[in-house]
Amino acid sequence: MVGHAFLALRKHAGSTSFARSPYSVDQNWLAGKTAGAFIGSAAASSALAIRLPGSYWSAMAHAPIVYLDTQDFSKFGDVLRGCGHDEISQVFNELELRKNDGRARFAVSMPILGELLQYSSVHRETTFKKAEAIERLCDGWALAYPSRLVAGEVANAITGTQPEVLCGDWYWYPNVSDVFDDLDRQMRDELGREVAAAHLPNRKARRGAAKLVRTSNPVTFAAEAAPAIAAKYGLPESAITGSIVAKLKGRITSEEASRRLFGSIARPAKFAETYFERMQNDRSLPRWMSDLGQSLQERLDRARETLIPLLSSTNERTWLSDAIDERTKGFGAALLGLAAEDLIEFSIAEDAYQNFTTDIEAAWQLPSCRTVGLILQAYLRQILGYAGPPARTERSFGGDLVHALYLPYVDLWRADRRFGALVKSVRPEMTLRVVTSLTELPAAIDALH
Repeated sequence: MVGHAFLALRKHAGSTSFARSPYSVDQNWLAGKTAGAFIGSAAASSALAIRLPGSYWSAMAHAPIVYLDTQDFSKFGDVLRGCGHDEISQVFNELELRKNDGRARFAVSMPILGELLQYSSVHRETTFKKAEAIERLCDGWALAYPSRLVAGEVANAITGTQPEVLCGDWYWYPNVSDVFDDLDRQMRDELGREVAAAHLPNRKARRGAAKLVRTSNPVTFAAEAAPAIAAKYGLPESAITGSIVAKLKGRITSEEASRRLFGSIARPAKFAETYFERMQNDRSLPRWMSDLGQSLQERLDRARETLIPLLSSTNERTWLSDAIDERTKGFGAALLGLAAEDLIEFSIAEDAYQNFTTDIEAAWQLPSCRTVGLILQAYLRQILGYAGPPARTERSFGGDLVHALYLPYVDLWRADRRFGALVKSVRPEMTLRVVTSLTELPAAIDALH
């Protein structure tokens, strides 16, 4: 389960290799199945609320929300390694001061972590200093996983339920509570498969093993495996007993089990340690943003190469311009597919969701769909030469597009100059939120007070 939840971060199905002994299934299967639910949902924690005074939370509840660029955290990681520029070191100190005195809340997101936490044992310190920079500035504040954010917007449109986009307990990961659904049956099925694969020597041994499967108590298995699982992933035993065992006993829901378990590794440094140094299978998480960027860049390059030669006349340019405009809302509505992952959490009926996805005008009212649609429209115009010479495409554009989902939910949003200018041009009502220079950010925060 723990391994499956890790894989659920990228919404990929994954396979876990299990030991071929029916007597080790309690530890190996749970460590695979749960270690997955691990990095899919679970969160502990009121740890922040416990260690920070109430006055801090009272002030922070009204502090502006600031969304930093991935490169900002990377530069701050260099500062913490002692090799950053003096100017950046000063900015980091000023931002941390504003965080500490309640003038700003810095929030992390899954896209930031996906881009930032690259890993190599040779450069281990670099990864962990970046994680430390996130922890020092964000202090638990996190924005919803992209699919949860879009699903929350859909739920708001259909039922009026207000989405919880910002949380104070590192809830940046997806909801993978489905990993915990029917967990006892899953455990029995896996135990049966392990027994069948063990090729026991005689009928008596096979009958004994079959009886073991029928009479096995998943709660007992999980409780007995808890110390081994905790040790394998560097967790307190309570992280296992308070989530997996508690769910099997019927004391908590699947969603609560998921959040409790994941909460024990959601802090960026702990996540990096668990995912990169303790997991034995998937290592693809850091590539998901770059893969997205590469895929989108390749498609845009093909469109650019195909269309630019056709734009030799005014009529053709006008025709293509109109075609882009007509498809702008469709560009945004394509984002609705993300919400399919989280319909149950937000109590969205399947038929209501399907009806909503066919209503482009309704989708256009969602902040995420409108933002993505307008940015894609403007970017296509740039690379096709409608605003001067055709601009080059960038691999970073795919990631920038995902980061832009959070623009409507924060008070200040960092971007590089090109993408920031693009966003300002299509969302002029949010111009004051966009900060294109890191050194200008402290002053921008002060201007909000």
